[in-house]
Amino acid sequence: MVMAQQRKMLEPDTFKSIIENAPLVSIDICLVYKGKILLGRRNNEPLKGEWFTPGGRIFKNEPWQECIRRVVGSELGITIKDPTEFKLMGVWDHFYSNSVMDENVSTHYINLPHYFLPTEMPKLSRDKQHDDLSWFDLEQVAHSDGFHKYMQNYTSWLINAGINND
Repeated sequence: MVMAQQRKMLEPDTFKSIIENAPLVSIDICLVYKGKILLGRRNNEPLKGEWFTPGGRIFKNEPWQECIRRVVGSELGITIKDPTEFKLMGVWDHFYSNSVMDENVSTHYINLPHYFLPTEMPKLSRDKQHDDLSWFDLEQVAHSDGFHKYMQNYTSWLINAGINND
C-alpha cells in the first residue's frame, strides 16, 4: 500500500490539464443522523456557495478506504476506525460547467458516494473547503429547489433505500 507521505500535490497547470482532458474520480460522504444529512457550504468552485456533501477526489495510489479516512478527517475533523463501515451508494456522474482551476474549464467527476449512520451526533470541525457545516432534513433537501440537483438525488436515494436512523 502506498503511504500518504509518498503522494505529492499536482502542480496547478498539470491539474488543470487533467481536468480539461479526463474525469476525476471522487468520493462524497453522506453522513445521516436522525433523518438529517450533513452538508457544507462550499468555498471553492465548482458550486461555490452551495450546500453539498463533504468529499474529494481520490489521489493516485490512494485506496478508496484511505480517501474516505482522509476526507472525513480533513473536512470534518472526525477520526474513523473502519472506512468499510461507509456503504457505497453506487457510481454517479457529476458534470459542472466550471472548475476549481478555471471558470471556463468544465469538470466531470465519476463519483462514488458513501453513506454512514453515526450512532451519536459527531463533533465536527470545519476546514478550508467549507464556510459552514449544517444538518438538513432529508425530505427537505430531496424536495426543495433550494438545494443542488445532485443533493436532491442523493437524499432521494437515501430515502428510497430506507437510510434514516431515526
